[in-house]
Amino acid sequence: MLFNSLLFLVFLVVTVFGSWAIGSAARGASDPVAAAARTLRFAFLLVASYLFYMAWNPRFIALILASTLVDFWVAQRIEATPDARVGKRKGLLLASLAMNLGLLGYFKYTNFFLQSVSGVVTGLGGDLAIPLYDIVLPVGISFYTFQTMSYTVDVYRKQIPAEKSLLKFALFVSFFPQLVAGPIVRAADLLPQFQRGVSLNHDQVGAALFRIARGLVKKVVVADFLAVNLVDRAFSNPNLFSSPELLIALYAYTMQIYCDFSGYTDVAIGTAQLLGYKLPENFDRPYAATTVAGFWRRWHITLAGWLRHYVFFPLGGSRGSVWMAHRNTLITLILIGLWHGANWTFVVYGAIHGLAISVNRTLVRRNGRRVNEFDQPWHQILWKVALTFHFVVILRILFRAPGFTEAAAYATHLLTNGWGLARIDTGVWVMLGVAYGIHWTPRRWVDQLAGIFTKWPVAAKGVALAALAAAVATVAETDVVPFIYFQF
Repeated sequence: MLFNSLLFLVFLVVTVFGSWAIGSAARGASDPVAAAARTLRFAFLLVASYLFYMAWNPRFIALILASTLVDFWVAQRIEATPDARVGKRKGLLLASLAMNLGLLGYFKYTNFFLQSVSGVVTGLGGDLAIPLYDIVLPVGISFYTFQTMSYTVDVYRKQIPAEKSLLKFALFVSFFPQLVAGPIVRAADLLPQFQRGVSLNHDQVGAALFRIARGLVKKVVVADFLAVNLVDRAFSNPNLFSSPELLIALYAYTMQIYCDFSGYTDVAIGTAQLLGYKLPENFDRPYAATTVAGFWRRWHITLAGWLRHYVFFPLGGSRGSVWMAHRNTLITLILIGLWHGANWTFVVYGAIHGLAISVNRTLVRRNGRRVNEFDQPWHQILWKVALTFHFVVILRILFRAPGFTEAAAYATHLLTNGWGLARIDTGVWVMLGVAYGIHWTPRRWVDQLAGIFTKWPVAAKGVALAALAAAVATVAETDVVPFIYFQF
């Protein structure tokens, strides 16, 4: 069920009104009645979340159920096991990790592993033909497995208590706004919200609707237009485009993926807010970063934070020798690349980012002092932003191309296809301007606009949203373009 579909709009309206209708029974009621109403609301949201996921493929709900039940039981057993029995506690944790990583590895990386083994054997002069499996990648598996793994690790570390309610834990795992494409929510951020009462006022509704509308504009108007009218064509047949046109296509893809993924995040955050819950931010104007490390602090913040917390720091982080810090950075960034796809292009993509961060760290240490990202003269900030941005843009070739052959072909044509901009029409130029305007608009302007919208009467909000929907329908592409991060 896509966020940019009419079916989701109907689903959202029913879910929001249904959940608050049930929740209203808790207000002013006796304690037993209020508790029953809250439990019923959780059950309603859980069923809605399962139906949301099953609208894509009902069979794969079994994976979410398995992950939920195993991790709920494991966390209970870890908490009940005395500290002295270290081996048992570690064994339980390893069982959880093995189950989650096993599911993720089978569905996402089986064929990648088999192809890699076959390629190595062939490269050494052997002849090994390994049949590949017809495996369908379940939507969202990269997100909810990371979410449940972080829960059991946090319980093992005694950073959070094990959740006693299977209903609440199941809702944490499957909460539909962020189920299939994030943000990756840690238990410490969401489970405590389930323990508190929820409320929703006029301003919160306005802010949530503004966020959802903003996200849909990013996705349906900007990202889909750029994909259909330039990016897909350029990457499918780069030989048909001039070098400047291929560079413009890279700029377009850079904004397509930003508007696509941050647009999804906006809708997810706004939807959760309509239900009374807060999800973490996932983007912070990433192309304004002055370093590659700064880019990853601003892009897919919850994934980078997850790997920093559960991989980089346990490996030692930046402590110890310089080379150990470089090693830890490289491992973390390679895992970020591999998380994005079972392809060596993603591995190399992550490795190059890791090397860039290590080089920057070395230069900073050589200078002997750390400088705040924006505590510098404006001209230094400007060229650092431009350099970091173009580093990210060029590496998008590896991110977008299906393989090294296609990436090399695109890079070659980028350098050798002559001049001319005949294939970039007015609509693409306009949409590029809109895309970059969305990204670079000062945050305070956006917040002010949201504040104005929230203060409007309900009727005025309705008219504004209806007008926006009509405009979006006019500009939107005929074919529905799936969210890019659904494939991860």
